[in-house]
Amino acid sequence: MHGDIKMKWKTLTLTLAAIVIIGSLFLYFLVQNRIGVTLIESIIEVDGARKYQRIEGFGGSGAYYEHLLRNLKEPLRTEATDLLFSDLGISIYRLRVWTKIESENDDDDPNNFNWEAFDFTTDQDQVWNALEAKKRGVTKFIASVWSPPAWMKNNTQETNDGYLLPEMYEEFAEWLSAYILGYKTYHDIDIGWVSIQNEPDYTATWETCIYTPKQLKELIKVVGRKFAREGITAKIVVPETSGVYAALNYLETIMSDPEAAQYVDVFAVHLYDIQFFNPDQGIGWLKTISGYCAKYGRPLWMTEYSYLDFPYAGTYEEALYTAQHIHNTLVYGNASVYLVWELFWYRETGLISISSQGDNYKITPKYYAVKQFFKFISPGSVRVEARSDRPQILASAYLNEESGDITIVLINRGMTDVNAKISLKNITPSLTLKQYRTSRNENCKYIGNIVVRDGLLEVLLPSDSITTLTTR
Repeated sequence: MHGDIKMKWKTLTLTLAAIVIIGSLFLYFLVQNRIGVTLIESIIEVDGARKYQRIEGFGGSGAYYEHLLRNLKEPLRTEATDLLFSDLGISIYRLRVWTKIESENDDDDPNNFNWEAFDFTTDQDQVWNALEAKKRGVTKFIASVWSPPAWMKNNTQETNDGYLLPEMYEEFAEWLSAYILGYKTYHDIDIGWVSIQNEPDYTATWETCIYTPKQLKELIKVVGRKFAREGITAKIVVPETSGVYAALNYLETIMSDPEAAQYVDVFAVHLYDIQFFNPDQGIGWLKTISGYCAKYGRPLWMTEYSYLDFPYAGTYEEALYTAQHIHNTLVYGNASVYLVWELFWYRETGLISISSQGDNYKITPKYYAVKQFFKFISPGSVRVEARSDRPQILASAYLNEESGDITIVLINRGMTDVNAKISLKNITPSLTLKQYRTSRNENCKYIGNIVVRDGLLEVLLPSDSITTLTTR
């Protein structure tokens, strides 16, 4: 009797367990195939008549590890180089101003270039990278100073901070001018922009140099005069501080001096004072520096930022937050340029990680997240108004006024899929948009066309995904 009861309970328990398992699997199937799932709706308005900043371009740096790409074995090297400088869609490559071209003073006369004393053969890895980028259509090069040559500094070394000796300001200007002129003469590389100092506010063990705002202001005047005398057209970029907030004091000091101000063409910052996993923390600072740009009529460039630690390096979480930082910088900072720190690296913090042995490389999820912006927003486009009625949906839009191309980037940071209804105003009312998406299982994947009728369209935005709609 008791045995029968136990057998019946066991059978009933197994039956209930089977029902739960089958039900869970069926529910999973429904969710994965979006059958019977109620979607949240979002209204997004894009207005082509409300215009903001003009986009100069996107890109990044290979600083310190240029040899990794050059030393990759073929055909891997060509594959990775194509991925970085062609398929990604970058137009700007960031270089280091090379100190070794003048390891010793050329002739103690800052008004005379003793070209025989300059050496433009010591930075072949960097030059190789730049020329490969140029072959693939990268047309813009910015060079940042990490440190002046050691003999110009108070500590006689390029590392561990130190400062540029005041009596060396003229020599610094000569060295910087020689770098720009020499890269054109010897390598046919046009340096269009030059940053006086990478992170002048930051103390570190690598190549660095510290400047107060007043010191940087005085140096800009010396460099500006030298460029004018030599006919150098490279635009001067400052202050390229480690964080947004730190830049404000530098800009106030520099731009309050009419002579210094006339030589400054671009305001640049890094974002390291914004917590990587809390992008919205920096919105206020981005808005503030955007106000400075408007006040002084200068564009904002974000020239370096990255998540540099584990365990999230190389994960999809890192990729999503990177996309949100790009969105915030473009939308709240009105930035004209966004450059990632490491296009490639030996660790998974790069868009592509390359082995030190040169026998393999790996594309990280961040590559595809970045590509959703870089590949489809053409240089010269103007950011136009894009408003979402839900905070989890981050929307930005870019209009190329010459070609008429429109690109819309939509990030769903929520845990729920969203059906977005998009209204296009003051934009061609009937057009076809290509749709690309990056998610946990999609890598900037083309997922079909959407036809816009009477300025309206609908698109599914899966949770934790980045979707780009473009006519390009």
